[in-house]
Amino acid sequence: MTTLLQNRYELLEKIGDGGMATVYRARCTLLDRIVAVKILKEEYAKDSVLVQKFKSEAQAAARLSHPNIVNVYDVGEDNGFHFIVMEYVEGTNLKEYIREKGPLPPEEAVRIALMICDGLIRAHEKGLIHRDIKPHNILLTRDGTAKVADFGIARAANSVTITYSGDMVGSVHYVSPEQARGEPVNTTSDIYSLGCVLYEMVTGRVPFDADSPVTVALKHIHENPVPPSVINDAVPRGLEEVILTAMEKKPSYRYQSAKEMKLALSGALNAKKGRFFNKKKRADEKTLVMPPVGEEEDYGVARKRRRMKPMGWIIIAAVILGMATGLLYGMRGSLFGQEVQVPDVRGEHWETAREILEEKGLKLKVVNRIYSEVEKDHVISQRPEADDIVKKGREIEVVLSKGLEMVRVPNVVGETLENARFILENEGLKLGEVTQVNDSSTPEGVIVTQSPKRGTSIEVGQEVDVTVSSGTGQVTQLNMPNLIGMSLADARNKLQEDGLELYRIDQEASNEYFAGQVIRQSIPAGNRVEKGEKITVVVSTGPGPVAKIAEIRFTMPPSTDYSVLSIVVEDSKGRREIYNNAHLGGYTISRQVEYYGRATVTFYVDGEQVERQVLE
Repeated sequence: MTTLLQNRYELLEKIGDGGMATVYRARCTLLDRIVAVKILKEEYAKDSVLVQKFKSEAQAAARLSHPNIVNVYDVGEDNGFHFIVMEYVEGTNLKEYIREKGPLPPEEAVRIALMICDGLIRAHEKGLIHRDIKPHNILLTRDGTAKVADFGIARAANSVTITYSGDMVGSVHYVSPEQARGEPVNTTSDIYSLGCVLYEMVTGRVPFDADSPVTVALKHIHENPVPPSVINDAVPRGLEEVILTAMEKKPSYRYQSAKEMKLALSGALNAKKGRFFNKKKRADEKTLVMPPVGEEEDYGVARKRRRMKPMGWIIIAAVILGMATGLLYGMRGSLFGQEVQVPDVRGEHWETAREILEEKGLKLKVVNRIYSEVEKDHVISQRPEADDIVKKGREIEVVLSKGLEMVRVPNVVGETLENARFILENEGLKLGEVTQVNDSSTPEGVIVTQSPKRGTSIEVGQEVDVTVSSGTGQVTQLNMPNLIGMSLADARNKLQEDGLELYRIDQEASNEYFAGQVIRQSIPAGNRVEKGEKITVVVSTGPGPVAKIAEIRFTMPPSTDYSVLSIVVEDSKGRREIYNNAHLGGYTISRQVEYYGRATVTFYVDGEQVERQVLE
C-alpha cells in the first residue's frame, strides 16, 4: 500500500488493528501536523453499501467539535483505500487503563464517565448515535481527558447489521439488548453501553462474559448483571443505582439522554448521607437481631440443631423464601399498587383514548398539540409507550394532532421563479405549474400572476401556480421582503440588495424575539414598493422567548432499505438540523425538541421533504 494518501497524508507507523480497519499514525503534509488515519480493510472496502454509509457518517462525524470527542478532519479515497483522518491522541485507551490499574476508584470512574456523557450529549444533539461505545473507543490523553472515538466507522458498520463474528468479540460485551436482537436503536443504546463501560471501570470486569460472542449477547438480552458492589464493596450505592439504571433491558427504563445520565452521575457524586456512601458501611451500621435462646431448652435438641447438615439449612431457607415470595406475590396489589399494561392509543380520538385508558385504571394527560397529517384531535404519540407495565392511576401523557396546518398564500407576483420557490417553501407550500405570458411591461422571467391569490388560506403542502413574463420591461417595483426575525445586520444587507434604504431603527422590549432581531417593519412583507423606498424597523431589546419542550414523532416511509432521516427546526432562534440518521422503512422515531416561540419542524427523507409540523 502507498505511504502517501492523496499526496497529503504520509503514513508513519501502524498503531492499531481492529476488526474493520487499520489505524496509522500519519503526518498531514499540508498543515504539518500529526494525525491518525483509519483505513477500511479490503474486504469491507468492496462493500459499496457499507462504504457509502461509512462516508456519509464520517462526514457527519466531521461536523462534531467537542473536547470529549476525537475530531474527524477528513474522509477520502485513494486507489481503492477508503479512509478517515482524525485527531491524533497521545495517551492510552480506557481498556488498557483498566487492565493496568484494575478497578478504578469510584470518583475517578465518575469523572471519566461524565466526560463521555459530555461527548455523547453533543453527538446526540447532532443526531449521531455511536452504537459502539466501549473502553477501546475511549481515549485518555496524558492529562486525563477522555475522548470518544470512532463515531463514523462505528455508525456505518452497525447501520447494516450486527454480526457475531470474530470481529464483534470486542464489542459484544457492551452491546445493548436491542442491538443484540438486531432491532432499530436510538440514543439510549449508547446509554446502555456506557453503563457497561462504567460497570467495568468500577469492577475491573465486563458485566457479562462467556466462551462465545453469541452467548454473551444472549446474556445481555435475558440476564441481569451482578450488582457492582457484590464484586467491589467500595462501589457506593448511589453509583450502583446509576449503573444499573443505565443497563436496564428496556430502553424506556434507562436514562433517556446522556444529559439525564450526567445529572444522575453528578448527583451520585455530590450526594450526602443516604445516596453516595460505601455499601460496606451500610452493612456495618445494620442492627442485627439475635433469636432468643430459652434457658430450659433441651441440650440434646440444641446439640442436634447445631449438628444439622448444611443441606438441611438450605432446604429450610428455600421453603421459607418460597412462602415469603408467594405471600408477597399474592399481596403485591395491596402492598405496591396493582400493575397494568399500557394500551396503545395512538391514532385514537382523545375521548376514545381516555375511555380506553380509564378501563385500565389509567389517566390521560394532554401535554402538547401540534400540526400534523394525523386527523385533528387524534393521538400522535404517548408516554409511557404501549405495552409498558405501570401502576394503576398513572397518567399517560399524549400529544394530540391539530390536523393539517392552514397557511395564507404569500405574494410572489413580481418575483423570479427562484425567489418564488424559496418564499413558498418557507411557508410550507410548493411551486406548481409554470406558464408563460407575453407581457412587455414586465421583465422576462418575472411572475405576473399567481393562483391561489395572495392571502388565500390553503393547506400546507399545496401548490401555487404562476405565470411568468416573456417580455423585456424594466422593474421599478418589487415585493417588500420579510425582515421579521432577522438580525439587524441581515435586514440591512437584504434591504441594500433589493435597492431599499434602512431609514430608521427603533427599539422595543420583546418576549417573542431575541435581542437584536427585527420585530416589525414599516411596510408589511409582500407589499409592492418602489426601489429606493425608506424603511423603518423595530428591533428587540430582549429578553426574548423562553425555551419550550415538545415531543415529535415520525414514522419512516415503508421501504426494504435504509434511508437517511433529517429533522430541521426553524424558530425564533433560526434554522438548525437536530437529527440526521439512517433507518429502515417503517421505523418510528420519537424525540423531544427544544424550541423558541413558534417553531416549524420539517422532516426530510433522503433529502426530500415528506412532512412538516408546527409547534406553538
